[in-house]
Amino acid sequence: MRSLLLLACCSFAAAEWTFSAGKATIASRGDPEGSSTTFSPSSPIASTLPLGPKDILKLTFTVNNDDTPGRPHQAFLLVKDSQSSLETFFPLNVKETSGKAKVDLAHKDLPAHLLSSPELYLSLALGSFGTPGSLLPLGTVAPIVDDSAKAALEKQRAKDLGDNVIYGPKKEIHHIFRPDAKNPPKVITLAFLFAVLAGYLGLFGAWFPLLGANFAHLPKALQAAPLSHSVFFMSLVSLEAIFFMYYTQWNLFQTLGGCAVAGLTCFLSGSRALREVRARRERGER
Repeated sequence: MRSLLLLACCSFAAAEWTFSAGKATIASRGDPEGSSTTFSPSSPIASTLPLGPKDILKLTFTVNNDDTPGRPHQAFLLVKDSQSSLETFFPLNVKETSGKAKVDLAHKDLPAHLLSSPELYLSLALGSFGTPGSLLPLGTVAPIVDDSAKAALEKQRAKDLGDNVIYGPKKEIHHIFRPDAKNPPKVITLAFLFAVLAGYLGLFGAWFPLLGANFAHLPKALQAAPLSHSVFFMSLVSLEAIFFMYYTQWNLFQTLGGCAVAGLTCFLSGSRALREVRARRERGER
């Protein structure tokens, strides 16, 4: 019993896909029956089959798993050019119960880079789950191209594959970045500058009659808190200078760093300066 099971497992493991009763027919529009030749896995097609522009190569055979007809999970006709090693494939139409398979091949089915080849090799690829795959040679075919169609064929071939190199390094790519943004025209810059200066002049003009500014207290303020008032004023000036540098030379990160330092200094010195001003106002000095 054990020997029978072992023999069955070995025969299943050795099973592979093949075909039988192979037949190749070259049919044309004027001769639908065409000329036929037979082939097998051990005896491929002996002579090269000519394939004209109006011809159709019809391949028929029976797919077998050892001696049992069936349909594999994958069944393809491989068409390969030996010179360029380029290939393409065509799926087979295989019946599940009888294993009868067929595939047609014509000029319209072949890509331009294969149609311009002098000779193409045909092979059959069969494979399924649990069994080893098979690649069986069938024979060769020679596409015949009319002189009138050769120019268009070469043009299409050059478009598909390139003129010389199929696989190789491409040309070096030089990135061209967008040029840096330029400053606006000087007229616009001067217009905004005058608008800012006019705002400052209007502020100082309204400071004295409307807000009650009094320069007479400047000596007292500087005497009471000289460092706070001086640093506060200089920090305000430095903020304006930072914005000017950002407009002319600095980038955003340099501007943010300078504003962080100047802003912190302005906050600390300004709070101490305002304490001194509040102390004078509490004493009634305005």
